[in-house]
Amino acid sequence: MLIYSILMNEKKKLKFLGKSDENIELIGTQITEFKKHGISVDMFRQEIDNTNDKYLKCKMQDMLLIYERFQNNLKDKYIDENDVLTILSEKIEETNFFNDTVIYIDEFVGFTKQEYDIIRKLLKLTKQINITVCSDSLNLDKKPEVDIFYSNKQTVERLIDIARNEDINLENPVFIENKFPRFKTKELLHIEQNLYNIKQKKYELEPNDISIFLANNQYSEIEYIASRIVKLVKEEGFRYKDISIITKSLDNYSNLCKAIFNKYNIPIFIDEKKDLSDNILVKYILSLLDIFSKNWSHESVFNYIKSGFIEIEPEEIYELENYCLKWGIKQSKWYKSEWNFYDDNDKNMDKVKRMEALRKIIVVPLLELKNETNSSKDVRTITRCIYEFLIKNKIDEKLENKIKDKLEEGYNELASEYKTSFKVLIDVLDEIVLIFGDDKITFDKYMQVLKIGLR
Repeated sequence: MLIYSILMNEKKKLKFLGKSDENIELIGTQITEFKKHGISVDMFRQEIDNTNDKYLKCKMQDMLLIYERFQNNLKDKYIDENDVLTILSEKIEETNFFNDTVIYIDEFVGFTKQEYDIIRKLLKLTKQINITVCSDSLNLDKKPEVDIFYSNKQTVERLIDIARNEDINLENPVFIENKFPRFKTKELLHIEQNLYNIKQKKYELEPNDISIFLANNQYSEIEYIASRIVKLVKEEGFRYKDISIITKSLDNYSNLCKAIFNKYNIPIFIDEKKDLSDNILVKYILSLLDIFSKNWSHESVFNYIKSGFIEIEPEEIYELENYCLKWGIKQSKWYKSEWNFYDDNDKNMDKVKRMEALRKIIVVPLLELKNETNSSKDVRTITRCIYEFLIKNKIDEKLENKIKDKLEEGYNELASEYKTSFKVLIDVLDEIVLIFGDDKITFDKYMQVLKIGLR
């Protein structure tokens, strides 16, 4: 959210970077990498001065401007999560928490500069540090393109250098493979030895523990997996939690797995982050802001009405939409005066009165919200008014009812998502106030900031 704000405020000074979602994500990733590897604003500025490529230099200057503004906005006010390890490294020697402790560091391929700095400090404070590394040896005796463990061996060399520079005693390495068999199947051992080997050897035995299934399409692929899981559980004594499915294309497979596994009564947990922009509560809030941003356009108003939180029956929503399309009702026609539109083919005054009643149900709360925010269009006021609007219109209670309905219908995952969404929304609103405080803002910019925070 802060990056988006900087891009908006500094757009005249930036030559390459704009406020697109891709750029916001790119810049966020870049700042994270800077901090992980200990690159300060001054170090980056010095690097720019030493760069001769004019095109690259312009891009780096854009990044420097944003990085510097980002750091200045955080300074003495907030802690960026990417700075936590740096702070730990600076403060770790002030505590006796690690004195005479034995530490085990496991399952790391490599470390960032922040992490190396912490390990360096811990080496002097602790009794012993044991670090495991997955490798066939500790010698860099093969070329990177043929050695699957090359980066792991580089990590070992860096750790040894740190220990020697700090005059730390190094014990002899322990090779776990000699004590515990790494591979339970011959097939896995063969793959490990040959997958990245230039001179590959053929597996001569009949494979028993690895199989390949050629599917006609993704649907038949997941159907086959589901049938195999059922067989493993019912006939071979496995538990569902013993089974994992691994894919590089989670977006293509997650919905298929949910649908097909449900048919086979297979419980499934999918390790994925969801964009809350598709959540019903978030859609409601965004459509609300969209009405003010787009001056009561037909699309924004009916996105708001169809969100599921307005107490109007679906049949009446469709009838109302047709009525608005027929009479060209949009923008100020929603709130400027009462409706009394009818012609010779539409003499049913009860219908006209009902349309007017529906208009008031929709418009009155929105106008109250708009009037409250008009007094001071700053971030704090808009955020407070939105929160009060949610409570006043009992959106939290309505969401609870929807959660109960989804649980009764068996949609547990969706119910859990609904439950989480209100807390996440409130957290993001809190962060918006913390970051932007009393800054003046338009509804459109506020909506963009909120979208980014929720994403």
